[in-house]
Amino acid sequence: MNLKINSDEVKSILAALDDLIEIKHLIRKIVPNYHLEESINKLFKNKLKDLQKNLDPLFTKYLEDDAIVSSKSSKMHIKESILENLKKENIALVSANSSKKKLKNIGFDPRQIIVSGGPLFVEDYKLVNPDIPEETLRNIKKKCDRILNQIINENWNQKDLVFIFEKNNLTDKLILKRINDLSKLINKEIRTIELVSWNVLDEN
Repeated sequence: MNLKINSDEVKSILAALDDLIEIKHLIRKIVPNYHLEESINKLFKNKLKDLQKNLDPLFTKYLEDDAIVSSKSSKMHIKESILENLKKENIALVSANSSKKKLKNIGFDPRQIIVSGGPLFVEDYKLVNPDIPEETLRNIKKKCDRILNQIINENWNQKDLVFIFEKNNLTDKLILKRINDLSKLINKEIRTIELVSWNVLDEN
């Protein structure tokens, strides 16, 4: 069946190209570290939303159905993999409450989820903010000690700790960098599951 691109679709494609050019300029501003400051992050997200708005109708209309099915199947595979790793009494470690909510939504018991609320080791907070006040650091140390003690005090004889992290999340990167230190504390290898984004667990 032959299809014809209409004028509105052409406008959407051209608008999407303009959005990509603007994103390219934004990226040039943040090389070589690619840190998204608040103002740039807002512009970046807005451009991505514009891209989605312009291109989603085209994807739906022109891409083959099996591509859509493949995407859904991939999401289902990720969910099944997480549930398989978190079966029995295994404990999930995540860095944010929003991640805990997503795991809960796919059927995981929230009582078996530990939320770090940031890096696990107080030293790593200085990497995020070298100018962090000492008083704030002392309070953070208490929180880190509490989370670490919670992890250490689990009985790991019959269960595993599974760290689920987002690939480009700064906090997750800091935790992942210290995962061997955490492993030594519980005297057990820690499983890891990498996600491109936590949004892959959202319902289709």
